[in-house]
Amino acid sequence: MSPDGHRGRGVALSGQPFAFRRGTAGMRAMIEVGAEHGVDVRKMLRGTGISPEMLHGGAVVNGTQELAVAANLVTESGAESGVGLAVGERLSLRAYGVWGFALLTCPTVRSAVEFGLHYLPLTYAVTALGLCVCEDEAHLVVEEPDSPPALRTFLVEREIAVTAGILRAILDGSPPSMRVELRLPRPSLDYETVLDAPVRFDAPHNAIVTNTAVLDLPLPQADPLTKTACERACHTLLLERSSPGITQRVRTIIDEGVTDASLVAARLHLSDRTLRRHLAAEGSSFRSLVEETRRAKAVELMNLHHLSVEQAALRLGYADAATFIRAFRRWTGTTPGAASGFRRQGNGTRRVDRRSSRHQD
Repeated sequence: MSPDGHRGRGVALSGQPFAFRRGTAGMRAMIEVGAEHGVDVRKMLRGTGISPEMLHGGAVVNGTQELAVAANLVTESGAESGVGLAVGERLSLRAYGVWGFALLTCPTVRSAVEFGLHYLPLTYAVTALGLCVCEDEAHLVVEEPDSPPALRTFLVEREIAVTAGILRAILDGSPPSMRVELRLPRPSLDYETVLDAPVRFDAPHNAIVTNTAVLDLPLPQADPLTKTACERACHTLLLERSSPGITQRVRTIIDEGVTDASLVAARLHLSDRTLRRHLAAEGSSFRSLVEETRRAKAVELMNLHHLSVEQAALRLGYADAATFIRAFRRWTGTTPGAASGFRRQGNGTRRVDRRSSRHQD
């Protein structure tokens, strides 16, 4: 079915692009717009685990972190509309690397759209996009995300602006008969000037609409050999970014009881220095992962297995109970005994004191 409820054909919907890791160009574009609204970079990165220094030099982030930056931008700027358009305008085809170059080398607009949707996880999109051909019109639909209204507006604006810009870039000009349809109510901002196209508001969907004949237009920079090489590179990159990140792989090894960084690096066929660099690029560190794992294991040992503090300390590799207690206090701000809800009995076993633990969760 088409977005308007009529039967269409050629529907291709991408799924969950935000689940894949991506570069930092999307974040940098949001931070630039935030700066124009007087928002400090550290406020923009709040809650992401990303430092300003990590935004350059090939760092990789995930869609959840990118969504957090988007939410910070919307909240801190106080703008109800237009911010997403400003960010989308900054994400030129060049920002997309080999994915963007591949689109230029496709033979037609249709093949470029199909290629772009297939490899959408290599972009900075955090919403799904799809193509629906209905009668004499083609709809490039931006799926509306399940998020608060202000953030939803930002994400739709950004993807519409990005998509319109990409179409202009691959065709070396605006597609004939292009218009934009948005579910948003008409704002005070002049969307038509920004998007260089007529805009219909209060529409049943968010989409860029053109005549179906546009899909068969040849692209001026089409090159089959270059496209083949780019597609191989995109396929490899997609496999890399869809596989578990280095942080998750390290966490899995630590869960097995290996807490020596050199041994973990060897398991991953990396040097110590390379391992730490990869973790930093993902907003983590080996020490924080070890402490995170030990903290979770400590609570499990005492609450589920009813081990004493001394026994838990031994199982977790601490020299003595006092060292373990200090570490636990650093993690949680309280002692293992207070956190566990258990109290010691004469033979070293523990039972739940329901009167004292009832309201501790």
